[in-house]
Amino acid sequence: MATVRDIMQRDVVTISIEESARSLARLLADEEISGVPVLDPNGRVVGVASTTDLVRLAAGDTEVSFSAMSLARDFDRAVAEMSDDPEAEAGTALGFFLPEDAPGFGPTLFEDLPESTFDRATVADVMTPVSFSVAPDMEIPELCQYLVRGRIHRALVVDDGELLGIVTSQDVLRAVADSRVAV
Repeated sequence: MATVRDIMQRDVVTISIEESARSLARLLADEEISGVPVLDPNGRVVGVASTTDLVRLAAGDTEVSFSAMSLARDFDRAVAEMSDDPEAEAGTALGFFLPEDAPGFGPTLFEDLPESTFDRATVADVMTPVSFSVAPDMEIPELCQYLVRGRIHRALVVDDGELLGIVTSQDVLRAVADSRVAV
């Protein structure tokens, strides 16, 4: 029978407990993942941080009001104000289908946002301070029960206190789809 060792990811992306919540958001987006183990300054796993933790932070932050619609409205207003046409109206901008040389477009777009709780909060403030871990020799049906019972999407694979990898619900689905695990 297949085990966690057979489907786990060995190259684990981690983040330091001292990083900002914004750094966490960027890391998750850049790596196209939904959560990472959190390490203390000595490299020990002290928890897990995920997109869910960032959503909880944003839900409690009245300063975080950035949305695609508010950006488009602000851009429409700026286009109308800069127009040589006195009859230009807001609402005529192309929204997110803008030319690359348009004002406010490109890699600096998010850098220009005002400081928010995402900059002031650290990973320590938002993480789940419990790391759900499994042994590498755990069989896949047992792993599935563990993930469902804990209502979690990832578990750290640990052996004698050493982080060996990470296994996610996506890894299980991929293994089933690839016929590496029988259903």
